[in-house]
Amino acid sequence: MSIDSKNSVIVRLVGGLGNQLFQYAAGRYLADKKGVGLILDERYVARKHCVSGLLIGEFTVRMDYFPESLTAKFSEVKLKLSRAIRRRVRPSFSAYHETEFTYDPHLTDQKVGVMLVGFWQSEKYFLGHDVLRKDLVLKAPLPVSAQDLVDRMGQSNSVAIHVRRGDYLSDPKTLAKHGVCSENYYREALKLIRGRVEDPQFFVFSDDAEWVKANFNVGDATFVADFGFAAEQDLVLISKCKHQIIANSSFSWWGAWLNDNAEKIVIAPTPWFDDSQFPDSDLIPPNWDKVSKN
Repeated sequence: MSIDSKNSVIVRLVGGLGNQLFQYAAGRYLADKKGVGLILDERYVARKHCVSGLLIGEFTVRMDYFPESLTAKFSEVKLKLSRAIRRRVRPSFSAYHETEFTYDPHLTDQKVGVMLVGFWQSEKYFLGHDVLRKDLVLKAPLPVSAQDLVDRMGQSNSVAIHVRRGDYLSDPKTLAKHGVCSENYYREALKLIRGRVEDPQFFVFSDDAEWVKANFNVGDATFVADFGFAAEQDLVLISKCKHQIIANSSFSWWGAWLNDNAEKIVIAPTPWFDDSQFPDSDLIPPNWDKVSKN
């Protein structure tokens, strides 16, 4: 079946799973609004071996991957040129680049057939488009051990805690941009949860479980990393908890956003980025609680 690229919204994928979900959500909203298809350009993720790999396809998303017939129109050279002049001409070479980290109301004005290139990290790009929750369901069933955890999460006042340290600490550029959530952030977040949630049961998602065990009193918490689930399964498990303490990570942002508990408490760090060029004013939903990251 051929892909009708002239009647499709085209989105460039960049980054790990959390970033891919933001890019999909913005593109899917625009495609549904215009009544057209969605094409995801996975070339950058495949070439750069981005953090989690190409995982968007593990979900029941409605999209096609980038066809070879578009390679000339959206060559890497043209995309680099359009990026270089993005603050003066938008779109250029049929590509519309993100220029600021805050919400861009002009995104929804873009014509079909233009490629959207950016992170688009705000729920304002898809607010009220609840069909996304049906898209972001895993194609494959969870393993039995993961389903057992889901049952435990549903039967208790479950709280997911996401602690991301590994790649944030090992890469100097990433550390300078993102920073890491401090011990104080997690202590304050735990204090808030314990003050508002009766008998909370903690489920820890972390790439540094030993650091968590050494620094925090989380009682008989379940350390989900011990099970060795795939990244997309971990994200779904975060969403199955009734409340979330998230890191400054788009991965746990989506775990919290996909939580459909109407009374959920989500605690998020601010500032999200250490680099002040990236404000979090449109990134953190207004009904989430903010706690200082430092």
